[in-house]
Amino acid sequence: MTSNDKNLWRASWLGCINQLTSLELQKKSWNDRTHSNPHWSFVEFICCYFDDLVIHENYKYQLDNDWVTQKEYDLIEDWHTALAKYNPPKNDHFDNEAILNDPKWLEIIEIGVAAQNNLASILNDTERKLLTEETDYLKFI
Repeated sequence: MTSNDKNLWRASWLGCINQLTSLELQKKSWNDRTHSNPHWSFVEFICCYFDDLVIHENYKYQLDNDWVTQKEYDLIEDWHTALAKYNPPKNDHFDNEAILNDPKWLEIIEIGVAAQNNLASILNDTERKLLTEETDYLKFI
């Protein structure tokens, strides 16, 4: 893998964390019935994070290949673990409304926001922007 692969992966990673920690974005995009882009749903947010980023083994590859530092992983580990263990109400991954009102999901968002803030404090300006800038989902539909 090249450094460009690493940079592209990190941009996607930071974007996924940003989307998964923004309750406002989730409320707007997951409940917007005027678009048909499947990305803007709970299922796709989770798939993008776990599947597209290939982090099923708790970041083993990324840590072993210096795509993520140990400090970065330590800052998001609790959130990552809570996210991995989350099951939506009635195990319905397509009921966005129930997920958005689930106290367990809201707790994961809180943990995520804290992790996001801590992670942002150690990133360079470019990466910090990817992690924290508000996403305008309407530009992607």
